[in-house]
Amino acid sequence: MRLLLAILASVAAFGLPAVAQPFQTPQELIAAFYAPYLADEIPENEAAFRSDALNALYEEDAESTEEGDIGAIEFDPYVDGQDFMIADFSIGDPIIEGDQAQVVVSFTNFGEPRDIIYDLVRENGSWLIDDVANEDAEHPYRLSQIFAEARADR
Repeated sequence: MRLLLAILASVAAFGLPAVAQPFQTPQELIAAFYAPYLADEIPENEAAFRSDALNALYEEDAESTEEGDIGAIEFDPYVDGQDFMIADFSIGDPIIEGDQAQVVVSFTNFGEPRDIIYDLVRENGSWLIDDVANEDAEHPYRLSQIFAEARADR
């Protein structure tokens, strides 16, 4: 918990330029990624936190979405909702296997409990988000699957 607070304080003190620095641990990545959400702000550069593969899915979706349409992602998968008011935020212990890791992030969003599963990859010397899932939600999802289904429907 102290590590999480130190990371969040560091990101808050220095702002998002910390994004350019490599994330040495999955916890550093997740804490920096959620810092804007915890400050009731919308993240400005989520791409800096995502793997090349996940960024490619976002880019492919943007390129194939007609102007004025929303695209495959109609909600914020990182908070499992349209809007957010995050509380009781915690980062679980990551399971690390080589250059891949999985970590569960728990919080409440408008008082409703959420457990978001992050698949991470170490890429270019930094941990990055490679996929996101919520298996316990009323409407379970996996980000890569949403993109795949949208691609198949086009």
